[in-house]
Amino acid sequence: MDIKIFKGFEDIYPEKVDQSDSWYYGRWTPCSEAYEVPDFENKYPGTRLYFIEYPSGKVLEPIKQEKNVFLERPIYESKDNSFGIILYDFNKEVIQVLIFKPECSSVKVLTEMPFSKVGDMINVRLVTSPFTLVKHDVQGDAVDFLWPKEMHIQLEENESLHFQNDGKLYTSKWIEDPDYREEIIIRTAETGEILERSPGYLRRMADGSVWKMTR
Repeated sequence: MDIKIFKGFEDIYPEKVDQSDSWYYGRWTPCSEAYEVPDFENKYPGTRLYFIEYPSGKVLEPIKQEKNVFLERPIYESKDNSFGIILYDFNKEVIQVLIFKPECSSVKVLTEMPFSKVGDMINVRLVTSPFTLVKHDVQGDAVDFLWPKEMHIQLEENESLHFQNDGKLYTSKWIEDPDYREEIIIRTAETGEILERSPGYLRRMADGSVWKMTR
């Protein structure tokens, strides 16, 4: 049995990156969400975000820890082997969308915006493809696109956005009437109009394909 030793990582629990067979990530942070950082009263130590390549075990930390800077969990884009990361800088009160490409060890800022644009920082996340910053209004069953376009789309009750591709939004909706079931809803990315509805759910795979589990 091959046991790899990672010294200095006792507090890091590696988690598999969705849609990837070769990458894991680990985060160290004393809080789990960005909106909790103000509770530290300007003494948040900063998030440490590690990328671990499988099977080599190579560890990368492309974004150095900085006081009062919170890093979200990365999301993976299989089309170009890149990661999207949301960075909250509480020193400058700005949010950044970063892209990290492991093959060239580069980190690039895709956009920057003031905290006022994202509001309470709850349910802000990135989706693919391409990388898009959105904010879910869970109570209002809606999604606001913040970047690279700005748009408000009203969803149905218990519907949430998973990803986009080729000008279409792929969402899922759960229903209990009385038994639990799910629906796949495909909308146009331009207006949010529903194009297709079917029973089941979607799973995105590491090779970029999507499995549609249906009746």
